[in-house]
Amino acid sequence: MSDYRDFDKLECLTQIKGKFENVTPLRVGAGREAPLGSTVDIAVFRIGEVPCIPGSSLKGVMRSLAEVFQRSKNQEVHDPWDEQAVKNESRNGFCVICGIFGNMELSSHVRIHDSYPLTKENIIFVKPGIGIDRNWGSVQRGPFHEEFVKPGVEWSFRMEAINIEVGPNVQEERGKLLFTILRTFKERGLQVGARKTLGAGLIVLKEAKGTILKLEGGAFKQTEGWSL
Repeated sequence: MSDYRDFDKLECLTQIKGKFENVTPLRVGAGREAPLGSTVDIAVFRIGEVPCIPGSSLKGVMRSLAEVFQRSKNQEVHDPWDEQAVKNESRNGFCVICGIFGNMELSSHVRIHDSYPLTKENIIFVKPGIGIDRNWGSVQRGPFHEEFVKPGVEWSFRMEAINIEVGPNVQEERGKLLFTILRTFKERGLQVGARKTLGAGLIVLKEAKGTILKLEGGAFKQTEGWSL
């Protein structure tokens, strides 16, 4: 384990920009209740009138995938809210997962920005269905409608890794793990949002360009670039 508390200096920055597509219907919701005045029961999350996938949602999906990869290598992975594990790491060094995504004692080394559709066309459709009364375990009375984003919409993708070199040729474990996540995002896709067990929310990275910048003489200089 290593002590990744290095935010007192900036040695390198990896910038990743690209786009992804939702290949199945997508709903990152605005909670269980639709906004006041909405004609549906569950609405798609929006900033103003524009559908949005919060960066926090993408980050959570990537962290979960990183945990799966680490467990597949027989690495112990703790819950990010396990206070005792976090305190132990704060004294003895942080695990790779926390060294990337942070915990209650360590800030995240990655920033994942909110994603927005790259089209101005209407991308929302309403799906009729049934609602479940969680108190009684029965079907709710009356109609139930929820919003989804149509399949085939392209979204912006932007991410930065602070003091982590991310790319196909890096040796540091965090950078290799992040690149594996991005490659999986492109080759197999990730699932985000609601109704995942029904196949909704599958997003696939269409393209991404990474730039590794190092601080030299008070200015950033590009040392490596790559594409997916």
